Amino acid sequence: MAFKIEYLVLAGLSLVSCNPRDNVSGMEKDLSGVYVNTYTANVINPETGVVIGARTVRDSLFIVEADDLYEISNRKWMFNDYDGNGWVASMAGETDALSTYVTKFDPETHWLYPFEDDKKPPLFFEQRKIYRGEAKALEYLKVE
Repeated sequence: MAFKIEYLVLAGLSLVSCNPRDNVSGMEKDLSGVYVNTYTANVINPETGVVIGARTVRDSLFIVEADDLYEISNRKWMFNDYDGNGWVASMAGETDALSTYVTKFDPETHWLYPFEDDKKPPLFFEQRKIYRGEAKALEYLKVE
């Protein structure tokens, strides 16, 4: 009789501790935050063809949870090592940021799909990283 009670208690504890919904909600809690992709490229003088310095672009995704949806906003900053201006908002048209949009998270596939706007890129979430677009070409790391 004691064995049956122990078995029932262990079975109940294993069901509670292995509830997949708990794992999903924990994963979704980790989703909100700021993710950054930073890249640098040489800047060439168009008249002479000589490298005049380097430009660094910091591309940031801001993910905010609102009910079962996530609002995605994007900002880009630029730093030229040759002009002394420091970090500035990117020039219009040069490295355009995405306009803000809303996504829905699919816990089975880990994709954030645009909600009502299929022209925006989907985002893939994986262990504190976000990948942009179906090809997962850009990787954004979560900022602590």
